Amino acid sequence: MGWAQRSIHAVRSRIVNAYIVETGGGLILIDTGFRSAAPQILKHVQALGYSPRDVRLIFLTHAHIDHIGSAAELARWTGAPLAMHRADAAKARAGKHNLPSGRGAAGKLLERTFNRLQLQFRYEPVEPDILLGEGDSLRDFGADLRVIETPGHSLGSLSLAGDEGVMFIGDAVINQIRVGMPLYGEDTALAYDSARKILGLRPRVLYSGHGKPFSGADLARYFEIKHLSVERVQA
Repeated sequence: MGWAQRSIHAVRSRIVNAYIVETGGGLILIDTGFRSAAPQILKHVQALGYSPRDVRLIFLTHAHIDHIGSAAELARWTGAPLAMHRADAAKARAGKHNLPSGRGAAGKLLERTFNRLQLQFRYEPVEPDILLGEGDSLRDFGADLRVIETPGHSLGSLSLAGDEGVMFIGDAVINQIRVGMPLYGEDTALAYDSARKILGLRPRVLYSGHGKPFSGADLARYFEIKHLSVERVQA
């Protein structure tokens, strides 16, 4: 299927985006927001002329609270299977995770505060139905999207690449204030390497978990401003 802009619908809940993608034979939901986001997402589904049962797949880019928070509730309403990477499955089943490592002064300060108070993010536990990895396809669910592993923000972070240079990238790169890396991540070196991987795919438009869509040129400009190499580290 082609990726006309009208087939991609962002649902912004608080500070995070979920995406509803029309496939021609139903819907794919990419991420689910915080736990309070389910009614808002279902309202959008119905406003588009669909019922909850038209959702064919719930794809989770990663298992952090602002992306997986409503997954269990939406799975019950839609009956759709939940798909994610196996490296984040344990967090999904546990229904909780720690604050990832902070980046920069603000991130480090919040990380120390959370660790000192022994705080965790909690949400309704959920069992993934499908475990996806590099090169897997969503064609069986009506979308010509392939899975790209982009670990770093979480170890199981996934992105989706479609035709016409469209990508859904979760929190691999964000645009909350400006295009850049999140304040937190489970492996900073991997996160930067995943950003390089995304840039190397020559994307036209990037749909992030935070902020407005941005272009591949915007991501390249970020690398230039930060004087970052665009060469990926070889394992």
